Amino acid sequence: MNKLLLAGLAAGAWTTCASAADLGPYTPPPPRAEPIYEPVREHNAWNWQGLYFGANAGYGWGNDNSAYYNGASGSLNPSGWYGGGQIGYNAQFNWLVLGMEADLQGADISDSTSLNSGFANVQTDIDWFSTVRGRIGYAAGSTLVYFTGGWAFADLNQSITTPSVSMSKDEIASGYTLGGGMEWKFAPNWSLKTEYLYVDLGEQTLSGPSGTYTTDTDFHTVRAGVNFHF
Repeated sequence: MNKLLLAGLAAGAWTTCASAADLGPYTPPPPRAEPIYEPVREHNAWNWQGLYFGANAGYGWGNDNSAYYNGASGSLNPSGWYGGGQIGYNAQFNWLVLGMEADLQGADISDSTSLNSGFANVQTDIDWFSTVRGRIGYAAGSTLVYFTGGWAFADLNQSITTPSVSMSKDEIASGYTLGGGMEWKFAPNWSLKTEYLYVDLGEQTLSGPSGTYTTDTDFHTVRAGVNFHF
């Protein structure tokens, strides 16, 4: 009996060894590949989000502003240079940029003319003007294209002189402004801008014992400027 048991064990061992020999040499599994992590870019050089301020200079010209006095009529086209500064804030949502901007400009925009009767001389002077505007824009990398519009106001002096009467009025006139522009970042915190604005300050009236003088004031502006972005 013991001989039969030993023979069976020997046969089983031989079969196992033969099977192992058929499998060939042992090949260890390949090492586990470690995941590759890309570094996260923490700063976007062309991010438009945040507060900014800057300076600008430009030129304004009139829009054939009508002028009337006692049946006589004419037109005024005030024009001249201006310069000042701006401050604003942008909120960026992917390519969409929404913002607010306020600016203040010292100006020398004026004109004078004689009404068609020849007896009345009229003049318009804009010593400074300012706007408070919303902006909506499209950001494409370092370039921002936008539309803008809002409230405008100005220190406006109107005067009329005839042989018998002289009237003038210095007031803060208000109205609206619309326009658009383009801004280009040449460095992460610096941008150049060009902008067009149409400004309409409505109608002005001067009344006196000899009659009423009325005119309206609206003008176009173009400007170039630079902004620093926080």
